[in-house]
Amino acid sequence: MKFSTVILALFIFGTSEAGAKEISVGMGNYEPYYIAKGDTGIFPDILKAVFRYMPDHQPKFLFGRPNKRLWKDFENGKIDAVANVFDSAKLEGCKSDPVFRFRDIAISKTDRNLELHGLSDLKGLRVVAFQGAKKFMGPAFKAFDGFAEYSEIADQKLQSGMLYRGRADVSIGDMFLFLQSLGKIKAQAKEFAFHDIFPVLTTRMGFRDRDMCSVFNMALRKVKSSGEYEAIFTSYLNKFGYQK
Repeated sequence: MKFSTVILALFIFGTSEAGAKEISVGMGNYEPYYIAKGDTGIFPDILKAVFRYMPDHQPKFLFGRPNKRLWKDFENGKIDAVANVFDSAKLEGCKSDPVFRFRDIAISKTDRNLELHGLSDLKGLRVVAFQGAKKFMGPAFKAFDGFAEYSEIADQKLQSGMLYRGRADVSIGDMFLFLQSLGKIKAQAKEFAFHDIFPVLTTRMGFRDRDMCSVFNMALRKVKSSGEYEAIFTSYLNKFGYQK
């Protein structure tokens, strides 16, 4: 999965007509995690669910903000929080509990009947991955040299198309980005097998105000314990026709 830079979200406090503090949330621009049309997507839906347990705050989403601008505004005190923060990122204030989740997986065609349980099972296979995978996927993946062929592609549609048309045996990348691309290559999820052989990645919210971080964490725990958190991910899997 290509997320070499931290994808950010900004929160600018104002006052809504209902009396709650309006929070402008700057979002990314890659579907289905962020979908500007309709103010939706996996991550906005999670945040909306969390903020329902924070009635004193009203989020307003702003999509497609450049990362550098968001970091600069945060550092200058013009915004109060950033989203999708990696554990390695340094920032003033605090980081929330894990909020967002990514799934990098290995994908093959169902009719190949491949059994993939770990990195070693990719030996001798033609693999296409997202651009930067060797840098991002960790030292074991970087050092692995058992592929019959290996390439990295920046365009998700082209990457998915290589697998679909038999030019690669396995595609490696984010599960939701792959599913999102299937409509563009006129394929269906049932034609593919999904192999969970890589660790799940989680990212966090970052707040300048430590009290705000505590309030957010409490609301997040309620969303997770209610089952709504997992239901959001499941709803998008169902939308793309994915079935275990």
